[in-house]
Formats: sequence, C-alpha cells, structure tokens
Amino acid sequence: MIAQQKEPPQQKAGEESWLIIFADLLSLLLTFFVLMFSMSSVQVSQWEAAVKSLSENLNRSQAQIQQEDWHNIEAALVPEKEALSLPYLKRILEDKLQYDPILRRSSVRLLDDRLAITLPADLIFEKGQSEFSRDAYKSMRELGASLQSIENKITVVGHTDPEPTSGRFYPTNWELSLVRALSVARLIKQAGYTRHIEIFGDGPSRFDELDKSIPLNERYILARRVDILIYREDSDQTRTGSGQ
Repeated sequence: MIAQQKEPPQQKAGEESWLIIFADLLSLLLTFFVLMFSMSSVQVSQWEAAVKSLSENLNRSQAQIQQEDWHNIEAALVPEKEALSLPYLKRILEDKLQYDPILRRSSVRLLDDRLAITLPADLIFEKGQSEFSRDAYKSMRELGASLQSIENKITVVGHTDPEPTSGRFYPTNWELSLVRALSVARLIKQAGYTRHIEIFGDGPSRFDELDKSIPLNERYILARRVDILIYREDSDQTRTGSGQ
C-alpha cells in the first residue's frame, strides 16, 4: 500500500500570503488618511510666523500683513498701493505730453512738495466755455487715464486773465475758473482715479504773480490755465498755486 504524500509546507504558506499584502494595503490607506486629516488642520500661529517672515524678507513693499485676522489669508496678502515719486511722474508725463498734438504746449514742473501740470485753457476749452473742445477731449481722456492708478493726492485749480467774461453762463471769472477746474477733475475721476479731488477757482487772483518781464499779451495767455497739482505722499497737502 502506497503511503499518502503530505502537502508541501511552502504551498500552504503561499495560500496565506495575500493576508500580508492586504495588511500592508490597510496600513498604507490608514497612513494616507491620517496624512490628509493632518493637512486639513492649519496651525494659525505657525502660518502667521511663516507669512510674516516671507513678506518682510522677500517682498517688503508689496505685502500688507493683516495682524488682526489670520483666518483671512487672502486679505492679508493684498498689495498695498503707494504714492509714486514726483520725479518719476514728471518724466512719464513729460514724455506723454510732448507727443500729444493738443497738449504739447502744457508744462510739467516739479515744485517743493508737488508736481504741477499746467494746461493752457485756450488749448482745451472754447472761449468763455467750460466744455472741452472736440479735439481736446480725446487728449484729456488720455491724460486722465495716465493718472487713474496713482495714489497721490490731486488738486485741480482754475485760473483766468483779468478781462471780464462775456459769457452768459458764467458772469464772473471766478465762476468760469471753478467750473473749468470741475470739468478737468470730473474727467480724471471718470478715467478711474479713486481718491477725492479738491477743486478751486482762483479767477484772475494770481495774475500779478506772473513774471512782469513777459509781454502783457503773453501773460494773459499764461493766466488762462488749469493746474493739476499732484502731491507727495508725505506732503501736508496745503493748497497753493502752481507758482507761475
């Protein structure tokens, strides 16, 4: 009688090897879910320290860290707008105005605490009126677009010559200069400038400040103007004229 052979031990061990693979799979899945859970919980204090360090050392001028609300991370990293330097603005505006067929006679001058853009009224307004001429409107819109994104304080001042007005809408030079300043300020606002603009109408009150050596007829032309005054960020923004 032939003895029955026993099944080799290695064959039985092979049938149970899937349990080891299954256990490894469960361990990996458990590790994965623990990792996902740990990532869903942010340590606010550690996040605050990391963002503060990066913003101060890598991008000091562009990141404004909100200390009071670290749950709103997007608000903490909003870029902070700053007033532009006046010499830089002067170069940009001079380059723009010199190629404009209407505004090339305008001047851009750097004063103590402000930049003065002087627009001859005869170039942009009809005589005795406050509406822009057809040719000047497009040029003025482009000038307004150049100022739309700056954070500097802007003031607009209108001036006239000493001759009494003859228009029926504006019986005095003071009213005419004020409404012309308003027209320029309104166009700058429509172009996208977001800060408040102060407007003034000086009429002919600053005519005597013009250089007396200039011929009288030329002084009259210089007197009819609108000044756009752009202030430094640290200026006390006390309103004064363009210093013609």
